[in-house]
Amino acid sequence: MSSLWVSSANWVTREPPPWWLRWSLRSIVFLQILLVSWDALKLMEPYGIRRVQADCAAYLAAARSLLQGKLLKTPSIFEPLPHGWMHEWPLGYPGAIALATSISGLDPFYSSRWLNVILLFLTYALLLYFSPKEAEWLFLFIYPPNYTWNVAYALSENLFIPLLIALVGTFQKYYEQGRVKWLLWIAILSWGIFLTRYAGIAVGAALGLWGLWHLFQKRWSSVFLWNALFGLQLIVAGSYFYWNALHHPTGETGLTIRDMPMPPDLLWQIWELVPFIRFVGLVGLLVLAVRVWRGAVPFSEVEKNRNAFLILLFFTQAALYFWSMAQDRIGIVDMRHFVMIGLPLLWYWGYLLYWSLPPRLLLGIAGLFLAWQTRNTYRHYRWAYERSYVPYSYTEEVRQAYDTLPPNSCVIAGSLAYPIRGARTDLCLSQKEAYIPILLRDCKCFYIDCGLMEERTKLGLAGGIIWIFARYCDKPCLGPICLRKIGCISSDQKNWEGSR
Repeated sequence: MSSLWVSSANWVTREPPPWWLRWSLRSIVFLQILLVSWDALKLMEPYGIRRVQADCAAYLAAARSLLQGKLLKTPSIFEPLPHGWMHEWPLGYPGAIALATSISGLDPFYSSRWLNVILLFLTYALLLYFSPKEAEWLFLFIYPPNYTWNVAYALSENLFIPLLIALVGTFQKYYEQGRVKWLLWIAILSWGIFLTRYAGIAVGAALGLWGLWHLFQKRWSSVFLWNALFGLQLIVAGSYFYWNALHHPTGETGLTIRDMPMPPDLLWQIWELVPFIRFVGLVGLLVLAVRVWRGAVPFSEVEKNRNAFLILLFFTQAALYFWSMAQDRIGIVDMRHFVMIGLPLLWYWGYLLYWSLPPRLLLGIAGLFLAWQTRNTYRHYRWAYERSYVPYSYTEEVRQAYDTLPPNSCVIAGSLAYPIRGARTDLCLSQKEAYIPILLRDCKCFYIDCGLMEERTKLGLAGGIIWIFARYCDKPCLGPICLRKIGCISSDQKNWEGSR
C-alpha cells in the first residue's frame, strides 16, 4: 500500500504519466475496439434485422432513396401520405450512409456497419489529436461497454459523438491559440451536429450561454462572438426546416409536436430502462470519493474553460430533453438520448479521474472495462447463434410480399423491414393504436402481418399491436411473411368488403 502512495505522490502535480501506463491503456483500447468491431461485422448477419431500430429503418430507407435520386421520398412508416418525405429525422445519418454505400458499393445495411466501425476509430483518432495524454482513458468513458452495442446498429449516435469531440476539441484549441480558424471550425461543426441530430441545437445553445456568461465579466467581444456562432446555427436550422416544409405534402417542418405524452412514471422508467444512468451514478460517486481523498486537480486556465463548457453542455442538453418531454415531443425513454446527454459529464469526470488516481488504479479500472466488454461480446455471440433471429435476407421477402398489395393499403403491425428495401410510398405500416382514426380515414385496404405478429409474441415484443385485429391471425403461418387481408373499401367509398 505504501508503494502505491509513493508512486503516486506527485501524480496530482500533473507530471507526465509513466510510459507503461500509456501503452497498457492503449492496448486495452485497441482490444476493446477489436471486440466491438468483431461484434458489429461478424454478427450482423446472425442478428439480422434485430439490429435495425425504427429510426435506423428510416435512415436506411432515406439513404436508399438518396441513392436512387428520389430525394428522401420514402415509404410512410406511420401515417399514409401522398409520399413520405423524411421530415422528422435529420439528414446527416441517411446522408452518411448513402455516401458510404456509394463508396463501398455495399447494401446500405452492410455499409452502415462498416461506417460505424470507421467512426469508432475516428473517435479515438480525434481524442489522440485533441487530448493526446488522456486519449485512451477518455475513450473508455465516452464509449463505455454498456453503450458499445450501439456500434452494431445501422447508424445512430455514433456519427454525433466524433462531431461533438471535434467541437469541444476546437473549443479548447481556440483558447490555447486564439486563432480565428478554430472559430470557423466550431461554426461548421455546430451545423453538422444539428444536421446529424435535431437535439444538436442544444450544443449551439451551450455556445450562446457560454457567451452570455461573459456579460458578468463585461467582455463584450466574447458575448458577441459566441452568440454569433449560435445565431449561425439557428440560421442553418431555420433554413433546413423551411426546406423540409417546401417538400412535405402538408408543409411539415419537422418542428411539429406529436402527441407523445410524457410517461407519468418518467423517473422510474429512466432508472429501470436506462442502465447507463446507474453507470453514470457510480462514476459520480467515484469522482466524489477521489475528490475527498486526493483533493482538487490543478487544471490550467484553458482546461478550466473546457471543463466548464463540458458541464454547461451537459446541463443544456438535459434541460432541452426534459423540456421536450414536458412538451410531449418525445414520450419514450431511450437509452441513446441519455448517453448523448451524459457524454460531456463523463468526459469531464474522466479528466478528473485520470489526473487524480494512481497509475495502477487507473490500469485496474481499464482492465475491468475490458473484462466487461469481453463479457458483453460473448453474450452477443451466444445470443446470435442460440436464438432464432430473422436474417437480413428477410427484408427482400418483405419487399416482394408488400409490393403486391393494392394501392394505398395499410398494414397493421407492419414490418419496418419494408422501408429498408421497398420503394412504394403509398403504404402505411401502422404500429400504434393511436393511428386508428387516420387509418379509417385514409386507407383503402387493410392487412395484418401475422408472421411478424407471431415473431413479436415469441420475443415478448408484442406491445403496441392492435389486438382487435388479432382474430385474423387465428391460423398458423407457414413462413416468416404471412399477410392476412382484413378488408377493403370499394371505390365508391361506401361499401366495405371484409375478408377472413
